[in-house]
Amino acid sequence: MTNTITYQRKLIGKEVELGFLYVPAEARAELPNENAELNVLLPNAKSTNKHSYNSDYNRIFGLTSFYRDNNLAAGSIIEVEVSQEQIKIKLNNIEAVLENDEEEDDENFIDMSGLSSQMKGNIGEDWAKEIILLYSQGLLNVYKPVIDDRGIDLIVLKEKLYTPIYLQVKTRFNVHKRNRLILTINGNTFKPHHSYYIVAFSFDQSKMKMSDKILLIPSQEVENLGVKLADGNWRITVSMAGGKTTGKYKDYFVSKEEFVNTLLERIETISSIIK
Repeated sequence: MTNTITYQRKLIGKEVELGFLYVPAEARAELPNENAELNVLLPNAKSTNKHSYNSDYNRIFGLTSFYRDNNLAAGSIIEVEVSQEQIKIKLNNIEAVLENDEEEDDENFIDMSGLSSQMKGNIGEDWAKEIILLYSQGLLNVYKPVIDDRGIDLIVLKEKLYTPIYLQVKTRFNVHKRNRLILTINGNTFKPHHSYYIVAFSFDQSKMKMSDKILLIPSQEVENLGVKLADGNWRITVSMAGGKTTGKYKDYFVSKEEFVNTLLERIETISSIIK
């Protein structure tokens, strides 16, 4: 027997503006755990239409015309029936909102679902390059490997010293939502080394920029700090409630200046040892 979840949703401004519908927690169990095309039946429609569903942000897209044609705005209430077969949206006989809004109508809220993983990765790598070049005042230069499937995203060198630092760059855009910075490191390509670091940036939606705090972990510490998954990958989960952390990762958060100084000091140390 098909399980159906029925609830009422009070639309927020961004939903109407961007043409999506947010799916609350109680209804997600009936939906796929990954991005998919869902059958959506709109009021007065004779059959369902395919609409894209983003499982990372729990949103159904492609509703701009529906909102516009029915004069729906922020504060409008719709009724939604969710099952594994289809999503049915109703407009009639709606008297009260039964669900608790998980997304507030925040002016700083923006939709990131249009950015692919590669786009997000490129943003983080470009941000790392800018910080390294600017805060080292030209002492460091940054290079990108031709082959990027070895777990190395950037190579950092100091002028006239040929002892490189290798960086794997992680960028996360959903920390504000879950209060967690979650990193997955590919166990097939990961090999700890004293010149190899994991650097992670998180996007601060309230300021529309990357957070000033950077997670910088020496690769040799990953096995002590992270958890090895059944598939061989490493998982690092950092609690970020209130934008701060007080756990075991606290000492691994650095400022931009500290990030660059760490790279400079490490290069100098390795160079002196090699000599």
